[in-house]
Amino acid sequence: MQQYLQNKKGLVQNVFNQVYDQYDLMNDLMSLGVHRIWKKNLLNMMNPSTNQKLIDVACGTGDIAKIYLKKCRKKCRGNLC
Repeated sequence: MQQYLQNKKGLVQNVFNQVYDQYDLMNDLMSLGVHRIWKKNLLNMMNPSTNQKLIDVACGTGDIAKIYLKKCRKKCRGNLC
């Protein structure tokens, strides 16, 4: 069983290594760009602030975390954040 899990882990890692640099492009193509709207809507619902923390787990290329930080920084301008 341990060998099976190690092989599976290696296969998943290989797939990720092959597609990670094209991940967002693939999402654009598969969703016709709608995934960008979903992400913006998600962040609007979350209403991030500087005293909140976000854990971005298995969300592709970390773009949700990047949008989150960008929104926090916009709210921070002019404040000591």
